[in-house]
Amino acid sequence: MDLDSNQLDLYWKNIVAAFPILSNDKDAVPCDDLEFQPILEIIKAYKFSNFVYEMVSIRIREDLKQKIINEFWLYFLSDNLVECTFLKDQEQMPEDYSGFEKFKTVICELYDTVQSYTEIVNRLQLLFDTSRTNLKKNFYVQTCAILHSTLPDDYNAIIYQFYRVALRVFTKDEIGEKKNTSREGAFRCNGCAFETLECRCDYILESFNLTNWQLIEIGILEPLAGDVIIDLIRQKIETEVQDITKENFGEHQISILEKWIDTVVYDWMKHIYKPKCSTVEILKETSLEMFMRKLKHLLYESYTKTRIEQLFNIIIEYPDSEPAVIDLSATLQKTDLKSVLCEKLQSALHNRLLHPAVNTIDILTAYTSAIKVLRKIDPSGALLQEVTQPIRVYLRSREDTVRCVMTTLTEEGHYLTDELVRSENTLDDDDGYEEENMTDWANWMPDPVDANPSQWSKRFRNSDIVSMLVDIYGTRELFVNEYRTLLADRLLTQFMENIDKEIRYLELLKLRFGESLLHSCSVMLKDVYDSKRINHHLYSDPSSNLSTSNIKIDQEFPVTAIIVSAQFWPTFKDDLNLELPSVIQKHMDNYTKAFEAFKGNRTLNWKPHLGIINIDIEINDRKFNLSVSPIHATILWHFQDKEEWTIDELSMKMRVPATTLRRRIGFWQNQGLLREKSFDTFILVEDGIPTTSLSTKGNRGSIGARGSEFACCDDDEMESAMASAQDQREEELQVFWSYIVGMLTNLDSLPLDRIHQMLKMFATQGTGVDCSLTQLRIFLDDKVKDHKLIFTGGRYKLAK
Repeated sequence: MDLDSNQLDLYWKNIVAAFPILSNDKDAVPCDDLEFQPILEIIKAYKFSNFVYEMVSIRIREDLKQKIINEFWLYFLSDNLVECTFLKDQEQMPEDYSGFEKFKTVICELYDTVQSYTEIVNRLQLLFDTSRTNLKKNFYVQTCAILHSTLPDDYNAIIYQFYRVALRVFTKDEIGEKKNTSREGAFRCNGCAFETLECRCDYILESFNLTNWQLIEIGILEPLAGDVIIDLIRQKIETEVQDITKENFGEHQISILEKWIDTVVYDWMKHIYKPKCSTVEILKETSLEMFMRKLKHLLYESYTKTRIEQLFNIIIEYPDSEPAVIDLSATLQKTDLKSVLCEKLQSALHNRLLHPAVNTIDILTAYTSAIKVLRKIDPSGALLQEVTQPIRVYLRSREDTVRCVMTTLTEEGHYLTDELVRSENTLDDDDGYEEENMTDWANWMPDPVDANPSQWSKRFRNSDIVSMLVDIYGTRELFVNEYRTLLADRLLTQFMENIDKEIRYLELLKLRFGESLLHSCSVMLKDVYDSKRINHHLYSDPSSNLSTSNIKIDQEFPVTAIIVSAQFWPTFKDDLNLELPSVIQKHMDNYTKAFEAFKGNRTLNWKPHLGIINIDIEINDRKFNLSVSPIHATILWHFQDKEEWTIDELSMKMRVPATTLRRRIGFWQNQGLLREKSFDTFILVEDGIPTTSLSTKGNRGSIGARGSEFACCDDDEMESAMASAQDQREEELQVFWSYIVGMLTNLDSLPLDRIHQMLKMFATQGTGVDCSLTQLRIFLDDKVKDHKLIFTGGRYKLAK
């Protein structure tokens, strides 16, 4: 049907009357429903529906966009504070409260603005039957799109303040009672931070519920504030985890945190997404439960990361920190943070443990604790193998590692002694672990995907702590040799004491290392037992020249000896040709004659610098008893004959190097008995008194362990009398030197691997001494330092 211009003008006026937004008059009021009905019929009759819909939609979008840009976001950026009508002094307004009021006010205005278009949108919906979807829903989507298309850079600041204030009020009961925080001394509320008499917690919660309801009604809660809500909850979870786990390793915390998130956080989420005043559920119950599961996963991640940062301290405090270890094991299985744990713990170990300032014994203690902790966290052993690899490498570089391990294994009171007692099985070969696993096939579980598939890895994960300490070097012989040296040193300092304890430790070590490797140690203990028996026999036999009936009492100087089988004992350090006083030497000669008479064709080769001498020191009317080394006793003995000695004179008299003698004289200087009159000249101090601590340690007539009852406790005297395992190894490697010299003389120069092959072919079979490629390289490098070899172009040759 064709319409003339007059009819079109009339119809347009009617449409504008129904939709006044199309006019330029901002004060125009839409017609009532009775007047709208005939206009609706005309629009449908002349098929103006699409035209009217497009025109009205465009005007709504333009009008809404202008209001959002010029009013909504501009309000966000305004620096003007919102006045609190209930406060007389606006300067007392708590921090963040201005942002809370701003957000509440601007959302209320936005809600009123959006609702003002509701009638227009409802009339647009009437233009169509069922051919169009819900136009009201589309309108809310457009509103959300307009909001996000005009976002300012820092729009989140006020939203953060709004939800932060509400969260603080909601969780104020967790903080406790009200506390005094104001400058004037008035009490302030822990929630709203206003003074107690002006507490606004109820008002804030009511405003909070109303604002969330308005956001839900217009469909912009999640798009506008969703990220802020999640971020605040994440911060709250992290804060709660930090507070509850701070240096607290002795209690289980995960169950407490799970209960907290299932109550406090869940109620908070319901306040936001299901406010009491709302009839709309933005999240269904199942959706909220899924959302809470995500938050719980966030809790596990936060807890795991926090414990990973504290893991070094947890290891050091184990087993007191076992509850924290169990909780970490549970959360680590629910998160993908094993690689983070490995990286962080290795970094902490490197920075706080693996450096020269830490004693080897402390590193071993931390290593054993790490083994226990990491096995509880990850029973598969994959983490343990990866994390502790740098510790094992570093321990191999320390010279005293083997001695520290054997000391802690075989000395009363050390933490590893219990491990040795509990673990009585010998070290198995690699195949032993495989067979053990196959016997328990019903409970077999595959290795984790991140586990090393090598056979060594399986052995590593199944080894006990003692085995893992031995596996640092990969050879039992090295530890057995070190124990042999350690046992020799103990027997020489303890003499006849604690033999039963040493026998017990030896039997435990035999179960682990095998009896053949420890045969020499059995002989050493037998030597001590036999020496005790021989000493008793020589002094009790009436026919012996040591019997009290055959010597004068005033000349009695009883000598007891440990008679060792040299081929079974470790190598002693270089002997000092110490010349003892004649009276002492006389009694030693008497002991030798008595021994020869008792044993027939055997004699004794004394080591006069070893042993302990129990002496009485008389100064004026005072008498002190000390147990000292032979060289210390000899020094003081000579000052009886002459009150002043030079270092050179005393060195010639005792046949001891001057440097060694000066160190030993330092002990008596510290005791106040000797004084350096001039350079290298010492005199006896008549009124000198030994220190009380050493006097009480003497225990007249008794001889104790070195460094406890033994008086000479300076660093030099604390050293072992036996050559170290490294020194013995170097002495064994000297056997190869003649072979190497012959090779290089005939062939001029050779690379390292070629020298090693030739030694294996010709030298090792004849000597019975094995030499690895690494040991040979270290040995040859030492010869280069001594200028006996030249290393150039990757080849060794003799120096000329």
